[in-house]
Formats: sequence, C-alpha cells, structure tokens
Amino acid sequence: MESQIKIKGWCKEYPGERPPRFLRAFLLFFIGIEESHGYDLIEKLKKMGIHYENYELGYVYKTLRSMEKEGLIKSKWNLQEKGNARRIYAITKAGRDNLDKWAEILTNLRDSINSFLSEYERIYKKEQKD
Repeated sequence: MESQIKIKGWCKEYPGERPPRFLRAFLLFFIGIEESHGYDLIEKLKKMGIHYENYELGYVYKTLRSMEKEGLIKSKWNLQEKGNARRIYAITKAGRDNLDKWAEILTNLRDSINSFLSEYERIYKKEQKD
C-alpha cells in the first residue's frame, strides 16, 4: 500500500507542549487495511512522513500493547517465516469502531483548523494589504 498522504513536520516554534500525536489512529488505519507486524507499521509511518527517533520506537510497541489490552487489536506470533518470530497485529470490531471515531475527531479538527486559517487570512491578510 502506497499512501499519497504526507504529514508535514511541525514548526520548530510550536508553542507549548509537544504537538498532538495521532499514532493510534494511524496504527488502526494501517492494521485495518492488512495485518502487520511492528517493524512493518513503523515503515508505513515513515512513508507517511511520521518519523520516530530510535529511542522513541519503543513508544510504538508500547502503544500497540496498550491497544491490544483495550481490545482494539489482537495479535498472534508468526512462526512460519524464517528468522525471528514476529507478532502480527489485526484489528478487532472495537478497533474498527475506534478508527471510525478517530476519523470523526480528525474531521472535526480539520474543520476547526480550516476555520481558524480562513479567519486568520480574512483578518490578518487584510491588515497587511491596508
């Protein structure tokens, strides 16, 4: 699966705490398309422009374990491939429902951002012209 979506990096001057992360939404999205193992999911995140430093990669696996405990995904060990056994993740019904909720939340966030930018351009761009 090759996504056309690319996430832009946050500006260095981002005020306040770290920018929001939507890791759960992305993981559910990818796992909903096809069962995947952790490394594969990290590679898919990278292709979309979401990069984790080596010291942060554990966060992805911690999130997967948390999502499994919550019943959003399930896993099994893939012992059929050569090499190390890999945990393969699949989405559950609860995970699909949660993904739908994420889509609603992100749609609302997009609409709020678009509203802000529209007002910003209307007010501040007008001032610059005057």
